[in-house]
Amino acid sequence: MKIFTDHRWTIGAGVILALLIASIGIITNSHYAGFDIDTLVRFAHILTGITWIGLLYYFNFVQVPSLGGVTAETKADIFKEGSIVRRALWWFRWGAMFTLIFGLVLYGNLTGADGWDIRIGAAFGIIMWFNVWFIIWPNQKKVIGITEATADEKAAAGKKALMASRLNTLLSIPMLLLMVSSAHFRFFG
Repeated sequence: MKIFTDHRWTIGAGVILALLIASIGIITNSHYAGFDIDTLVRFAHILTGITWIGLLYYFNFVQVPSLGGVTAETKADIFKEGSIVRRALWWFRWGAMFTLIFGLVLYGNLTGADGWDIRIGAAFGIIMWFNVWFIIWPNQKKVIGITEATADEKAAAGKKALMASRLNTLLSIPMLLLMVSSAHFRFFG
């Protein structure tokens, strides 16, 4: 079945199933307040955020530690076009982009009564997005051979990307706490 052999079909089927569940819930729940665009954007923000942060943790907890002892020849294979590294980086940066876009739409709908938790968490998220697009990705392009670089430039780029990625990992923990607290309990305001 294509749903289980092609990731695009899997994603599409998951979206259709989620919409079906939402539709049944709306039809059968007399107390339901209404499904609106804000609900859809919030769901998309959470889904893309899980993709982004999940890959951030994969890179920091699995991939980077595993590549420490890999030879230069093996790295060439690992980093080639169509490799798992390149695919993961694609999903990572676009997960970051769409998380930011959906988050900014939600942020634009906030009222003053929504508290500071979400604003501080959003600031962390914007810093993290900036790191992905303007520090991690440009440096990773050197490391994986998309952009020409000497061995010394690749090593320096790898260190810059790693430090930005580690900062994102550090910020992700309080950011997630603040995002959850804004909806369930408040630290600020």
